[in-house]
Parts: sequence; structure tokens; C-alpha cells
Amino acid sequence: MNELHLTILGNGEQDVYWCHGVFGQGKNFTRVAKDLLATDPDAYRCILVDLPNHGRSPWTQELSYPAMAESLAETVTTTSGDRPVHLLGHSMGGKVVMRTVLDYPSLAHSLTVVDMAPVSSPLTRLAPLVHAMKSVDLSGLTTRKQAEEQMSDEVPSPTIRQFLLQNLRHETGENDHWYWQMNLDLLGNGLSDIGSWPPVNATWDGPVLWITAEDSAYVGPDHSQAMHEFFPQVNRIRVKNSGHWVHSDQPGVFVQVLAAFLSRHRKGSAFC
Repeated sequence: MNELHLTILGNGEQDVYWCHGVFGQGKNFTRVAKDLLATDPDAYRCILVDLPNHGRSPWTQELSYPAMAESLAETVTTTSGDRPVHLLGHSMGGKVVMRTVLDYPSLAHSLTVVDMAPVSSPLTRLAPLVHAMKSVDLSGLTTRKQAEEQMSDEVPSPTIRQFLLQNLRHETGENDHWYWQMNLDLLGNGLSDIGSWPPVNATWDGPVLWITAEDSAYVGPDHSQAMHEFFPQVNRIRVKNSGHWVHSDQPGVFVQVLAAFLSRHRKGSAFC
């Protein structure tokens, strides 16, 4: 498939790839990526990834973690070459980066997983969001505000509505129309695949930072065993007063923890 769309910030010596959750885009990490760069401008280049079927990346006909891992691995290899690489993923992106290092163990130097575990979990809570987006009357739309109003009953949270509406695009000119930039049909029909964790017989012995949220149900007490079985060198940090979007709820803590981890595990570091 074609390479994934990337937004590149900074020009440090080591590449940090940021992979978002379902319905997200790489640009969702812009604030915390810039904050990380500010801690050591010469150390990192932040590469914000639009995963397949999201943002400006190509659409596919299938939805699976092995396929997404392959796409990410190809993009990393082409983009980074011999540069040291660190992978970070939130939610669905967390599963993508976990599967990537398990399938391509020499690709990355470190791994950061944000509020996700290598287990199957139902995503029925996302079905109303899909229905709300599909219910928007795109043909009769004249403003983004109208779309938000049409979604408000099923998506009462203004924050979540704005998160979803980042995917709504308006093409002007001769072909004037509104459209969803992400592959909404495939993603909506594939919630069970997104919630899955396909079998994989592998472990990865590199350093892993596991950031979980105090007020989130995505990582349960019974998930630690699975995490340690796949990643023996995992170190878990639980962030207080944060929900599933840890990097948005507690950006200062998130960047502090991430910067300390990456500093310890940079390739060539005395602490590596």
C-alpha cells in the first residue's frame, strides 16, 4: 500500500512515531509532541502518523492489526532509514505499535503504550458515535455547526463531538460537498476487529513504557499478566486524574514521564 501520511515536527537525532486511536489523526498529538521537543530540541524528531483509513492516509479493504503493523513498519523503514526509532501509540494506536514490534522486532528501540493492553475488548461503546456520524445529512449540510447539532443527541459531550468532527471536510468549488475524511464505513463495520487482539506467538524484550489512566476502563487489573508476557521489560505508570486521553487530560505529567523514559533509552545513551 502507499506510505502513511506523516506530519514531521523537529529535527533531532532520533525519531519518535506517534500513533493515534480510532477516529483520530496524527495531528491530535501536536501539543504534547511540541512539548517533548522543547525538553531537548536536539534529541528528537516527532513523526505524527495518520494510520490507515484515517486522516490523509490511504484507505484499505481490510482492517486488521497485522495489516496496520505492516503499513507502519514499511513507513518507518522508508522514512527513518538508519535513524534510531521509538514507537508510541494511544488506544488503537497502542495495539498497532505493540503488534509492530512483535512482528518486526528489530524495527524500534523503545515502545510507549498509552492506555491500552494486548487483549481483546468489546468496543460497543463506540457504536453510538458511528451511528451519529453516519446520521449527519451531508447532502443538506451548509455549516459545520449544523453537523454538530445533528450529532448532539447521540453524542452529548461537546469535546467528543469536536474530536469526531475533525474528520468532517468541506470541498468547495465546482464539486462543492461535505464528506468524512476517514473510511467511516470500514471503521464502523470493523469495531470488533479494532477491539480484537489477533493471536501472535512472540515476545519483545526492548524497553516498554506503559502509561495508563486512573479514570479509564480500557486497562483492567487483569491485563498486567498479558502485558508482561508479551513485553518482559514493561514499566507501568498510572496517571492520576486522567481519563482515556491521558495526553490531553494531563499533558504536563505525560510529557514529563515520556521525556524521562526516552532519555534513559535513547540509542547511544549511557543509560540504555
